[in-house]
Amino acid sequence: MNRRSTLTFLSSLIGLGLVGLSAISASADTLDEIMARKKILVAIDLGNPPHGMMDAAFKPTGSDVETAQLLAKDLGVELEIVQVSTPNRVQYLMAKKADVVISALSITDERKKVIDFSTAYAELQCVVAAPKAMQVSSYSDLGGKGGISVTRGTVNDQELTRGTANVKDVTITRFEDDPTSTTAITSGQLKIYATSLPLLNQLRKDNPQLDLDTKFVMKGFPLGVALRKNEPKLKAKLDEWVTANLKNGKLVDIYQRYHGVKLVPEELAAKSS
Repeated sequence: MNRRSTLTFLSSLIGLGLVGLSAISASADTLDEIMARKKILVAIDLGNPPHGMMDAAFKPTGSDVETAQLLAKDLGVELEIVQVSTPNRVQYLMAKKADVVISALSITDERKKVIDFSTAYAELQCVVAAPKAMQVSSYSDLGGKGGISVTRGTVNDQELTRGTANVKDVTITRFEDDPTSTTAITSGQLKIYATSLPLLNQLRKDNPQLDLDTKFVMKGFPLGVALRKNEPKLKAKLDEWVTANLKNGKLVDIYQRYHGVKLVPEELAAKSS
């Protein structure tokens, strides 16, 4: 074999090797990485009670925190919480700073274009709240009522924007996270709040003097564990895990303790499809 033939042969071997490596890389799945690392990185907004918050000892708690703890336990790995804010949950996932997101992330058609979701493990109602004396029962009543507080980029923001698109004199004030949008209400800066029912309930619990009634439900959304696209092994594992823990009641118990609502697994399954 002459020098040129030898170089051609070696180049072929190297090329085949690279192809092989590419095939291995393409078949790799985040589930494999989690199990090899023996740790799962879960993005959670700890400023969104009762889904995620800090307790009196400054330890993470909430329904999504307990859900993440249960997932890590069942996988037999350590849990590392990656703290995020509501607007950057998906960005952290896409940047591979987290393996999954368990952070009151609603399953929507718009989000499904970018990321994947497990079957629904819980649900969320988006509501509009205002003082008792304020006459508000639908989107059309929001015109001329002053600013409406909402967290930017959430399903609450999306539904409020959609619902008021043809209503005159509506002022939507968007804040970057839930604590800031909540502060606008508790400080009296704004009177109307578009938010999730669990967050509203927690807000009223923490501020019993607050004059804030639920006026109407914008929409109900199933919540899923978010993951990047093209992760078939991880998605299958998450779907299996959610289904099993809804059936054995563990996820139902977690949600009921924090939200006061008993989930119906059959209804959640229907909303996921």
